[in-house]
Amino acid sequence: MDLTNCRSMEILRMLGLAADYRAQANAVSAEANFDSVFVTSLAPEGRLLADWRIPSVNEQREYIRTHNDGTQPAEPGQRCSQIVFEAWLKGIVVRKANVTSKLGWTYVGHIETDNGVTASFVDGTGASHVVLARYLVGCDGGSSRVRKCAGIKMLGGQIPVRFYLVHFRSAELAQKLKFGRFWHAFPVGTGFMIDQDEKDTFTAHYPIPDGMHESLDPREVVYKMLGGCLGRWEIKIDEVLVHSEWQPSFSVAETYSTEKGHVLLAGDAAHRNPPHGGYGMNSGVVDAIDLGWRLAAVIKGYGGEGLLEAYGDERRPMMIRALQRSHRHVFEHVVLGDIYNKVWESLVGNTSEAEQQDALALVRSYLITSGPETLDRGIELDLRYDHSPFIFPDGTPPVPWEVKSYQPSTRPGSRAPHVFLKNGVTSTYDLFGAEWTLVYFCEEDEDNGVRTLTDTAKRMGFPLQHVVLRGEEHVRRIWERDLVLVRPDTHVAWRANEAPATREEAENILQVVAGKMPLPGHVRDGDKPAIAGEGGSSFV
Repeated sequence: MDLTNCRSMEILRMLGLAADYRAQANAVSAEANFDSVFVTSLAPEGRLLADWRIPSVNEQREYIRTHNDGTQPAEPGQRCSQIVFEAWLKGIVVRKANVTSKLGWTYVGHIETDNGVTASFVDGTGASHVVLARYLVGCDGGSSRVRKCAGIKMLGGQIPVRFYLVHFRSAELAQKLKFGRFWHAFPVGTGFMIDQDEKDTFTAHYPIPDGMHESLDPREVVYKMLGGCLGRWEIKIDEVLVHSEWQPSFSVAETYSTEKGHVLLAGDAAHRNPPHGGYGMNSGVVDAIDLGWRLAAVIKGYGGEGLLEAYGDERRPMMIRALQRSHRHVFEHVVLGDIYNKVWESLVGNTSEAEQQDALALVRSYLITSGPETLDRGIELDLRYDHSPFIFPDGTPPVPWEVKSYQPSTRPGSRAPHVFLKNGVTSTYDLFGAEWTLVYFCEEDEDNGVRTLTDTAKRMGFPLQHVVLRGEEHVRRIWERDLVLVRPDTHVAWRANEAPATREEAENILQVVAGKMPLPGHVRDGDKPAIAGEGGSSFV
């Protein structure tokens, strides 16, 4: 993983962590570009075929500032190696007083009952441990033992191609980048190279030829990767940090939780996809924030068990949509490979200059039409949970959904839009509390019945932060209603121009959104939206 996308970054902003993450020593600077280059070779004799230009963090911030219309995220994405991201997060977690960390323990198995889970572990000394818990969350990766022990099936499978990953340091390569610093480089006839830290750390992902089973020399893999279709290019490698074989997969868990509801899945344990589009780890971040608030609500008592049942109903369709888009991105590279095969002789320089120019024009045209893989704002931002039994609808029709763009809406189930307030600095995402937030647009001394809702929430033990915005007409236009109730995961649960008239009406709304009872008349079997990919394909 080398991209923490805009959705993950705005979640980190809401948690007060975004600036600290960007400040990590090996995170790419705010001035660095997000460009991808397609070349015959990264060697001095290589030729640039095309590039995908994506602005730096600073340039994206300026665009967000000047397009304050709700269509943008609260934060740009951040280029940073997963190795750095995970170490940084681990440090934050282990320092938390309310977290007990048992690092080095290995999960062995569990038994689920009607009341909870008994899980077995072995520590580094070989000693066995048994933990009794109300819930067990499997965040243990694509080969999840928790998922297997729970008997949850994965739908889909691996792509019939293997890659060899080499994570390495090379000062010489950093000094000899003919095409400048990049994010990804795609030399013809090989895989892809990542410039990890804008310094001297790179990662090569090299496709292993069919039928090859002997061990590979990681340094030779790098030389072949760099050379592309022009043959190996040997440079000095200062250190090989990590090298391993991996195989991409398209799969999703049949369900995100067990029937008893005490074992749940998140991240790669629930879904696996290739790196194309950057949906893997980032979808795991969204899983974590989405499941975390539900567990908190149930354990604190104000939330019903229905929230946990709805976790998979809400997240799984959105992940299927991301998987389909990732499949599209993979297929585009397959088509590109076919184009390379047709014009191979021209790419290696064995034809006339005119034929080489024709080949260059063909490749460039295809890549420009295809475009970058990490600007799918519909996939990243336009997550919709309006089919959930614990979203309180207002009867309005949904806005059109697009892959490449996000149209702001506070229609219940939608992600609340980011908009800067009049001061140009404070985002609506900076207003959200640790739990629920009621945003109220009003003029001086207006109550509009809001006290009925807030008093009812207090009586029910429903944690509600009340934010009053006066004179923010621009934000109000984009947010569409005077009253908007935002969940801890930043999705809208309810909205209206007037507060509930009675305590009973307020209690009914809060009971639904807290998972104490499903929306009256809701039919669960028909709640999953149709998720179709290009060409009408489906993945259910």
